[in-house]
Amino acid sequence: MTQELLSGRLTSKGQLTVPIELRTLLNLEEGDRLAFIIDDNRKVIEVKPKPKKSIRDVMGALKPSKNLDVDEAIELARRERAKKIVDSMKDVKDE
Repeated sequence: MTQELLSGRLTSKGQLTVPIELRTLLNLEEGDRLAFIIDDNRKVIEVKPKPKKSIRDVMGALKPSKNLDVDEAIELARRERAKKIVDSMKDVKDE
């Protein structure tokens, strides 16, 4: 098996540019995540695509404290947000 050295560039923001040859080989698309497997000597021994989780994969992970339909949940969130805004305005007024 022939191995080819591919390199990328790390930006000041910590972002890594993955060469097109590697993106094609691993079938990577924008937004995909990569898993870096590191050995005990802190050497990267494998880089592989990390599976995406869809909303269906995580549904049910958090159990609601009570059953609400979507419209009720939105209304509750609006009321809670409005209360926080009013409370913060009272704090500013009291200062």
